Amino acid sequence: MSDSTPRKESHAHGLRLVVGAFPDELVDPRPVRQLPAPPPPHLVPVLAELSRGTPDTVACRNLHMSPRTYSRRVAELLECLGAESRFQGGAQAVRRGWLVGACLADSAEGG
Repeated sequence: MSDSTPRKESHAHGLRLVVGAFPDELVDPRPVRQLPAPPPPHLVPVLAELSRGTPDTVACRNLHMSPRTYSRRVAELLECLGAESRFQGGAQAVRRGWLVGACLADSAEGG
């Protein structure tokens, strides 16, 4: 076992040399957190209505959309979020930070 110690020290020295050859951001073991893309602009109003819990019929009226168009937009939003249900979509939107602005706007309005 005594001859494995010099080999370990040699490997450690070699690793320090290799690591020293790269910029810190390439060697840093912490994962790089990428900011998620924002929601598509045409889906933001749909997301806002969903986040308020607005019934579909009322949301259609508020957004001046037909029920069919609103349904397609909700489906598109869920697809963008990789969700299979509205509940999952809401959770994903929160994780991505998409609902922060909508929640702040609601609280500023007193809602």
